Amino acid sequence: MDTIAIPVLNRPVNATVEIHVSKSITNRALLVADLAASDSILENALFSENWHLLSLA
Repeated sequence: MDTIAIPVLNRPVNATVEIHVSKSITNRALLVADLAASDSILENALFSENWHLLSLA
């Protein structure tokens, strides 16, 4: 298997990523946004009943 070198960035990443909406992708995006060092904007998230119930807990 080939290896790919990934350079270390010495600056914050400023990017826009567009993907198809699904519950599992939304869950991952929420996790990544929570781990980000600064504010994140998540648009067009697919909020399902389990996310609504979680927010009420």
